[in-house]
Amino acid sequence: MTMKILTLDLKRSLKSTLIWSIALGLSLFFVIIIYPLFKDMMDAINVVIEQLESLDIAFLDFIDTFGGIPTNGVEYFATEGAMFMQIAAGMFASLLGFSIINKEDREKTSEMLFTLPIERSSYLLEKMISVFIQIVLFMVIQLGVIAVGFAIVAPNENITSLFVFGFFDGLMLLMIAYLAMGLGLLMKPGASTLFPLIIPIPLYIITTIAYATDNDTLRLVRFLSPFTFAEPVGFLKDQHDFEWLNFGIFGLLTLVVIILSFIAFKKREIV
Repeated sequence: MTMKILTLDLKRSLKSTLIWSIALGLSLFFVIIIYPLFKDMMDAINVVIEQLESLDIAFLDFIDTFGGIPTNGVEYFATEGAMFMQIAAGMFASLLGFSIINKEDREKTSEMLFTLPIERSSYLLEKMISVFIQIVLFMVIQLGVIAVGFAIVAPNENITSLFVFGFFDGLMLLMIAYLAMGLGLLMKPGASTLFPLIIPIPLYIITTIAYATDNDTLRLVRFLSPFTFAEPVGFLKDQHDFEWLNFGIFGLLTLVVIILSFIAFKKREIV
């Protein structure tokens, strides 16, 4: 590898990655900063909940479906911040993976780059490394902002589980990005840059539906989405067992897509 493509991609994409990272990070910081206000609300709501429990009101089941009432800062972030972070980060990862494949076609520079003394396998590998670096940078910024936020409003809060969650969330973003790269190779050059959003949005909805239902059959659809093994409420609040099967399915699927991407890229025509 010459690293020329990697360096070029990082120079062209780093600004966009930083904008996404800072914008989402500031949103999460705001969510954390208002935690003390929400904590007072939670105390009052819990009193009401205790009274309603004796009346066996169905509304309580509805609340539990969407995470219930948080009892600490980590649970609060799981229900109010992490869910938003996932869908926004999923969109970022899919757009990053898709655009990094078709960027040359859109900018009409593909012919020039393909004439460079670089093997196509090295060319694609460097782009995948670029995606990896940018996803890692993105997650490091998010976790850094989260740590600073909790250090300000809840310095005694144990947020170790948030870093574990961040690790698996980062792996999920890599999976989505590489699936989007594979999608980009299947599409004709010049496809809309918004097209890859068909990956994270439906998959996120699938996970939401699976966890919102008591139907055992419908709950099985959670295995169709990588958001399942990093589902924040189950991971951080309800302490569900880790979805190793779901993690393995999408880990294997991503590996297969990466292999097929190298095969498809070698056969890709220069436009």
